[in-house]
Amino acid sequence: MIQLILPAVFRASQAPSFLIAAGQRLGSGKWNAKHLNSEMNDVNGLTYRKADLHVHTPESLCYRDLSVRPEQIVGAALETGLDILGVTDHNTVEAIDDIRAAARGQGLFIFPGIELSTPGGHVIVLFEENIPSDDLRNFLSAVGLPRESWGDASVMTQSSLEEVLEKTHQYGGINVAAHIERWPSGFLETGLPRREKLRIHENQYLNALEITIPQNKDLWNNGLMRDFPRRHACIQASDAHAPEEIGRRFVQIEMERPSLECLRAAFVDHQTKIVFP
Repeated sequence: MIQLILPAVFRASQAPSFLIAAGQRLGSGKWNAKHLNSEMNDVNGLTYRKADLHVHTPESLCYRDLSVRPEQIVGAALETGLDILGVTDHNTVEAIDDIRAAARGQGLFIFPGIELSTPGGHVIVLFEENIPSDDLRNFLSAVGLPRESWGDASVMTQSSLEEVLEKTHQYGGINVAAHIERWPSGFLETGLPRREKLRIHENQYLNALEITIPQNKDLWNNGLMRDFPRRHACIQASDAHAPEEIGRRFVQIEMERPSLECLRAAFVDHQTKIVFP
């Protein structure tokens, strides 16, 4: 059984058969970072893109070094070979325009987003590439986050998590429940009654789960997690609060092109379109 080596590791037992075949073609049983995307993208004409969909900037008050510049964040993402970056500060969108400007022409696709603190746990919301920042500020107001709370993860939305999921859908966005197993901000580890957690998991507007225990991916994908029968797409991401943390956890996503539409499709067809290292 081959092992595909990245900055992290693709194990053949977890990889689709076409990836195993590509690894066998390479002969050595190892993929370095330079070979990864070209080899994956040569197989069956598919295009896999390396994505970290949960990254912070100094606009999050808990960021480690508030002097970090947008160019440093973009540079760190490119250094680790990312194709797609989700900019998801705590309860704010104030860094998005600067990150978009720094990434322009660099070959790095930016998903504008937010990590919202809600009474039911944290949720990552992602939007169309070119959504105006003023629309995102209006969204923050709509879920009950006044300007003075922007950037502060300790302030919760006035809306419930389920109301936030619906509001994101109304604004054309995608919802990913953030680090679901992490106490106390993952929805599984909040103090909500179990029946409410089950209702969140079943919510029609919840598109995917960000998990921190990758060994459980197949259980969530196949609806085999005890008491949580709905099948869900899963991602893992860095939750970076410093440039050197960007890309420490990532996924490979099969997309014809980077777009919210293609990401939404990948979440639906997650068994073949989303690959964990």
